[in-house]
Amino acid sequence: MMNEEVAPSRNVVSQFFKRISQLYQLQLDRWTPHTRMRWAGAIVLVLAFLLRVFTKQGWYIVTYALGIYHLNLFIAFLTPKIDPALDLDDDGGPELPTRSNEEFRPFIRRLPEFKFWYAISKSTVIGIVCTFFDAFNVPVFWPILVMYFITLFCITMKRQIKHMIKYRYLPFTHSKPRYQAVPTADASK
Repeated sequence: MMNEEVAPSRNVVSQFFKRISQLYQLQLDRWTPHTRMRWAGAIVLVLAFLLRVFTKQGWYIVTYALGIYHLNLFIAFLTPKIDPALDLDDDGGPELPTRSNEEFRPFIRRLPEFKFWYAISKSTVIGIVCTFFDAFNVPVFWPILVMYFITLFCITMKRQIKHMIKYRYLPFTHSKPRYQAVPTADASK
């Protein structure tokens, strides 16, 4: 008898959370085609976080951790899904072209653009929430964190750019190559 009374309440709770997750996924699906608006919202979130940190003069550790996380996301966004440096691709799967006469293959990212945006937005919201708790406001000498982050950024990007040059890939392509039609002699008759 006790189990019969408990089971319906669990079912109602699980249905409630399932419905909330469906509504959340619906909103994410609606935002998917609006790339510029999504990124504008993410930039507004980051600026709101930075404004809060500057006005409250604290939470530098949270800012540093958020910066490191965003840097890691950006590096994953820039790298190909199958790293040509590893050369572990024995099954003959997709590879990056190494010569100009090879077939065009699109750049497949390790971290797709939507997941990149989603992770940045979600982590920034978590960072904003952390600024409301004094437990995360650890006193540190912030110029050292800034210099360390700049140094880490420069070293990481230098390594990434060298990797891009070595394996001849460009992660930012705007469109497929377009070929012009060749006029034939039959068309003039």
